[in-house]
Amino acid sequence: MPNTETLLSLAEICAAFAGFAALVSALRRKSGRPTDALHDLLRLRLVISSSVSGVAAALIPIGIAGFGMETELAWRLAAFAFLIFDNGIIVSFVRAYAPVKGAFEPDRLAVSLFSVLEALEQISLLAVVLGFSFGNAAALYVTALIANICQAGFIFVRFVGSTFHHENQMIVEEA
Repeated sequence: MPNTETLLSLAEICAAFAGFAALVSALRRKSGRPTDALHDLLRLRLVISSSVSGVAAALIPIGIAGFGMETELAWRLAAFAFLIFDNGIIVSFVRAYAPVKGAFEPDRLAVSLFSVLEALEQISLLAVVLGFSFGNAAALYVTALIANICQAGFIFVRFVGSTFHHENQMIVEEA
């Protein structure tokens, strides 16, 4: 498979986001407000699940290629699996968010950016699955992976920012 090194590098980046998110969550202090903790927990869940999905999605084409099948078919199968993972994460997140909807103000910037990147990811993967890639299946697949990484990275940054914002807020409130 010609993109093996790129895919392995993308898998490493995804794994790093998951690890750093877990580390930040372990180091953070508890927030005084339950709604802040709920929001941070949803962000943490989204970062880790997107990152793990990204690792799997980056490794699947390499595994499929090992069976010696036609490259175009390997990309299509990998894109189909990636779509299943990605949409599973979306459904899982919506279910987790439903009980707490209205408990806190949604992060509109994150929702907007995440939605745009999700559209890019889904369109790229659908083009590969449906055979509309016109010889660019690898490029479209990597584009979808990069969109996934950008989503995880942005949510990670928001998670870190809210974690330290809550800590600073607690220090100010205690003083």
